[in-house]
Amino acid sequence: MLLFRKNNICLFCKENNSNITGYICKDCYGRLEIFHKELELNSPYIKRICYSMGYNRFIREIIGDYKFNGKNYLYRPLGDIIIETITKNNIHKNIDLIMYIPLHNRKEAIRGYNQAELLGSFIGKKLNIPLSKKNLIKTKWTKEQSHLTKINRVTNLKDSFNIKSPKEIKGKKILLVDDIITTGATMEECARLLINNGAREVRAIALTSSKKDLC
Repeated sequence: MLLFRKNNICLFCKENNSNITGYICKDCYGRLEIFHKELELNSPYIKRICYSMGYNRFIREIIGDYKFNGKNYLYRPLGDIIIETITKNNIHKNIDLIMYIPLHNRKEAIRGYNQAELLGSFIGKKLNIPLSKKNLIKTKWTKEQSHLTKINRVTNLKDSFNIKSPKEIKGKKILLVDDIITTGATMEECARLLINNGAREVRAIALTSSKKDLC
């Protein structure tokens, strides 16, 4: 069940303070390394890719809680930050459709939600852009990307995604959403599939990136 907004409570540390706005207290916000940066991916399939903040210990713990510890309500403060990145970089201009990196159905059933889908839905509602649900799907169970080398990440993802309805994406400019970029292999594979199935253009957005640590 999603936790809906409670005024004056930091959703990161649960501090209750009348000065808290936007779901995050000043102390927690100060621990975030917010950049709103564009990432150089050199991809033939992704026109632009941006991310919101550095991958420090604090955001690593927050994202871990968001993905693995049932704190799905964190899409709200994280979503606000990612929307600021989108608007500052004007990456949403002329976007027709928002899509998100899918989870395998078994993994999503175990977790209870897809963290990228929650972010994508939040972004779509705030920016008034349609969200594509369950069209880009993951058909193959794969190992966790974070446990693999850069080369093995690419082979691990090969033929693991599919498009159910190419008609929905044909000629569309798509904003692809995920929580974290490491090597960019997942974004690249999904963007390749979208372009090869008729999408006109793919841009991408993520909360954070550890890619610089892997180069």
